[in-house]
This record gives sequence, C-alpha cells and structure tokens, in this order.
Amino acid sequence: MVERADFRQFYRDAHAVENLSEREKILMGLAVAMVRNCQP
Repeated sequence: MVERADFRQFYRDAHAVENLSEREKILMGLAVAMVRNCQP
C-alpha cells in the first residue's frame, strides 16, 4: 500500500498550495479524471 500512501501525501501537498484557487484545483481534478477515463 505504499503507492496509496504516497498518493495521499501528494494530494495533501498539492492542495496545500496557496497559488491556486479552489476552482482551479477542482478543474484540474476533473481534467485528470477525464484523461484517466474514470467512470462516475
């Protein structure tokens, strides 16, 4: 489960950045989900 723990730390670090608005963070998340072909 090291991969999952690494991702969680990355996710926390990425959302801690104050240079991005909440809207930009959500849009990037949607873009990644679309590229990865995630199903709702």
